[in-house]
Amino acid sequence: MKTNDEIIKTLNDLRNREGISISELARRVDMAKSSVSRYFNGTREFPLNYVDKFASALHTTPESLIGVSPVDPFKVKKLNVHSYPYIPADISAGILCNVDPLTSDDVETIQLPDSVMGRYAGDSSILMMHINGESMNQTIPDGSLIAVKQYNDIQDLKDGDIVVFADDGDYAVKYFYNDRQKQIVTFIPDSTDKRFSPIMYTYEDLEEENIKIIGRVVVYTVVL
Repeated sequence: MKTNDEIIKTLNDLRNREGISISELARRVDMAKSSVSRYFNGTREFPLNYVDKFASALHTTPESLIGVSPVDPFKVKKLNVHSYPYIPADISAGILCNVDPLTSDDVETIQLPDSVMGRYAGDSSILMMHINGESMNQTIPDGSLIAVKQYNDIQDLKDGDIVVFADDGDYAVKYFYNDRQKQIVTFIPDSTDKRFSPIMYTYEDLEEENIKIIGRVVVYTVVL
């Protein structure tokens, strides 16, 4: 099977042969031009579950497009994938603070195989983000893709959960600890950079200081 770069090169060759623009290709496959452009500029992986649409639009076969034999047991159309809301880092703060709950209708989406998501495959309360920073680099490296399960109540979280929270215009990922007797929540980093230190809030602080716990990290992927 071809790599993502090889698939994009094939798409470009076919598109040039057809003499069509990215806008026209997007129209043929019934997708937003911005989404298709991301595949071609390398900022988003080509979605294998759309290979039939692209092959049809460019008058080729799915097998030829992705480089598999017609008798290959790998069946692209039978890949089990789901779409999840995806929050780019540059717009995360505003969206995370103001949209509750987030759905795929509110933001961009990203598609992931069920084999990656495991028991959270297809969970409508999941949103996807990228780690943006070094405060958890001993557990989750900077740039990792994380799946965050949105929650309804602080008591749904357990000590030691990794959570995403929005703090007055920015978001952070930390370990969560809840002292119910003292009504204090502590967010603890796990970083090689000792400048990061625990952050403590009373329950009252959480309500008054524009701090919103988005949910807990249930899956993360790392590019080695």
